[in-house]
Amino acid sequence: MPDSEPVSDATLCARAPQSPPSASRPLSPPLLLSSVYRVENLDDIEGLTGGRLEGFFYARDGHPNAVQLAGKLARLEGAEAALICGSGMGAIAASLLAMLNQGDHVAFAEGLYGKTTTLITREFARLGIEHSAFDASRPETLHDAINPRTRVVVAETISNPLLRVCDFDQVSAIAREAGVPFWVDHTFAPLLCRPLDLGATVVVHSLTKLISGHGDVTLGAVMGPRDLIERVHDVATTFGQTGSPFDCWLTLRGMTTLSLRAERTSRTALELARRLEAHPKVRRVHYPGLDSHADHALAKKYLTQGQGAMISFELEGRDEIDRLIRAFHDIPFAPSLGDVETTVNHPRSTSHRGQDPEALRKIGITPGLLRLSTGLEDIEDLWRDFDQALAAV
Repeated sequence: MPDSEPVSDATLCARAPQSPPSASRPLSPPLLLSSVYRVENLDDIEGLTGGRLEGFFYARDGHPNAVQLAGKLARLEGAEAALICGSGMGAIAASLLAMLNQGDHVAFAEGLYGKTTTLITREFARLGIEHSAFDASRPETLHDAINPRTRVVVAETISNPLLRVCDFDQVSAIAREAGVPFWVDHTFAPLLCRPLDLGATVVVHSLTKLISGHGDVTLGAVMGPRDLIERVHDVATTFGQTGSPFDCWLTLRGMTTLSLRAERTSRTALELARRLEAHPKVRRVHYPGLDSHADHALAKKYLTQGQGAMISFELEGRDEIDRLIRAFHDIPFAPSLGDVETTVNHPRSTSHRGQDPEALRKIGITPGLLRLSTGLEDIEDLWRDFDQALAAV
């Protein structure tokens, strides 16, 4: 209906306004919140749903902010394509479900993020998908974990929470020899290396963490070969696992400072790890940048842009950790990571809660282990708070 033709107030209020004409484009990506898109005719909807036409019709299946973010992440990781999911676990679940069927087998690295382990050992087992564990820092153990029904090898670049470093050359070679895709969770190490260049087939990120970087997003991403990403897209849209426009827009905004944050937090984390290691009340520090770390040589080989923002360290036990958390003046206990503000977390109470205690003890996740996510604060301010809090233990 032409704008000059009079309409009732109810009709005027109900209908969307016309887009204003413009000879210019916004410098920053616009936020487009529409959940549905107007299609001119049935031929066009057939073209959109069949892939003959480019564009959007329903936000669960795709929207401009997700496409912009996916394109940027694909370039960042050197991938053919990427897909945005509603959370890190959404990306993990959608990608693995796209690669597995009933009766298949998963070889997964010990010490993964707790929910990833739960997904593989409980939920996938319920669906008839079997599993075996291996040590990603001792690739020879992968030979025993792989069998003729193995369809994917799962590992993390830097494990959560003990910060073990994957031996990419060896793990990728064994997976390639067996004809099995190599799937990598790269959440702890954006920009520190590129797993696809090191032999990985698929890379996932929890964008909630270091990439968005400001504690205000819940989002995930999968990157890899185009044909596989198309299959993951089918799974994610069917299960309702795709991400919202607003979170995609926030992540694009957060990514603008990612390289600066990665450099700063790696530098601060290394110094903080050194000071913690020298403190008499700290029993052990896990940080790949320390000479004492079991995978320091691997970290120097693969993590050429720094060893990351994450540190884990051990006190005597749970009571001592609780006293430390209560004694901090400014460092909050928060069950996530990657914020601009330094936070601490207790894996046994949060990320690995509900896991078999004996299995956790075996891999070193003790009640006295605390995980630290380094932020952008000045190192002296951080250490002042740590020093006084440790004195209270």
